[in-house]
Amino acid sequence: MLTSPSRWVLCGFLLAGTTINYLDRQTLSLLAPMMREELNLNNEKLGLLFSFFYYAYMLSQFVVGGLIDRRNLRWSYGGAVLLWSLVGLMTAFATGFASLAMFRILLGVTEAPNWPGALKIVSRALPEKERPMGNGIFTSGQSVGALLAPVLILTVAQAAGWRMGFAAVGLLGVVWFAAWAWYTTRPEFAAIWPPKPAGGVAASYGAILRSKAFWCVVVITSTVNPILYFNVNWLPTYFNQQRGMAAGSDEMKWILTAIFLALDLGYIAFGLACMRVSRTLVFSVATVLVACASAVPWATGRTELIALLAISNFGLGMWMAMYLTFTQEISKESVSTAMGLLGGTGSLAGAVVMWLVGVTTERTHSFDLPLYAIAGAIALTWVAGVTLQRGKA
Repeated sequence: MLTSPSRWVLCGFLLAGTTINYLDRQTLSLLAPMMREELNLNNEKLGLLFSFFYYAYMLSQFVVGGLIDRRNLRWSYGGAVLLWSLVGLMTAFATGFASLAMFRILLGVTEAPNWPGALKIVSRALPEKERPMGNGIFTSGQSVGALLAPVLILTVAQAAGWRMGFAAVGLLGVVWFAAWAWYTTRPEFAAIWPPKPAGGVAASYGAILRSKAFWCVVVITSTVNPILYFNVNWLPTYFNQQRGMAAGSDEMKWILTAIFLALDLGYIAFGLACMRVSRTLVFSVATVLVACASAVPWATGRTELIALLAISNFGLGMWMAMYLTFTQEISKESVSTAMGLLGGTGSLAGAVVMWLVGVTTERTHSFDLPLYAIAGAIALTWVAGVTLQRGKA
């Protein structure tokens, strides 16, 4: 096991990598209002582009988890960050729907190793009692990315055009890779990088698929991931089309920042809360908070709107960290394989939901139905969580 300072620095690298991961995938959703006219995009086409990413991400995760369990962690994780950053940078050269679709598919393929790789590194580098906090730290990169994205991407795009928004985020990943390649040469890290396969690939997948806990977590990933993807991908368009905010405006930028700050705080709150009270109580409270999103259609003022979405995202952050902790406990030796299967399932659900949101909002000219659906989805998540906890009792 690593010394205390080194393992938390490593978690910091994973946090930064996950932040870049979410910056890259969020560029399209933030810049879409600026790109619509030039590239002839409507909501239905945007829904397809969002779903293309998740289909590619999903298919890749089914495979990549097993590969990471059997490859050098240093290069399989670090190389993935470099590759998806280069794809994000190349998206600056998109000329229309077809090229955007190609880049979104490539981004989905190259981003797939992030969660399987990061969870594996945490399980190798941290003792068991510290892993929930380690998970909370690196997973908070989702919301840090979402938090920074409106400020960073929209500020760059306002100053230099939407293409530079893609390019700036891509360059961040190149810088991250250079720092990772330098820092992880330290001798104390040598023991955590080599693969330690526990039997053949088929045996690992078979053991996971026979686990009852795995199928409970399948329900969880199939509900919480689409909610997260809705917030990340569709909120900018919702604010623009249904709340009348100008595309790329400072108002939209700071509202999104506040919402995703709440998501980030939820990740950290989970780690702290689980040290003091039962998991069931933690995710039950989180369930109620997430369901507040279904009251958004009735919000009349900006303050009420922001408050409801911030509360909902705080609870969602807690649920996402809970989900990753459940995942690590399915198979201690094949963490990446389990995460790949679950991440792929969640991405498949996310891809279908992103497309359905695009079709529904294009035809109804309203985001009310997707927002109402959040309460039902998170209630199902709670049932799966309670079932899982009872199975451990």
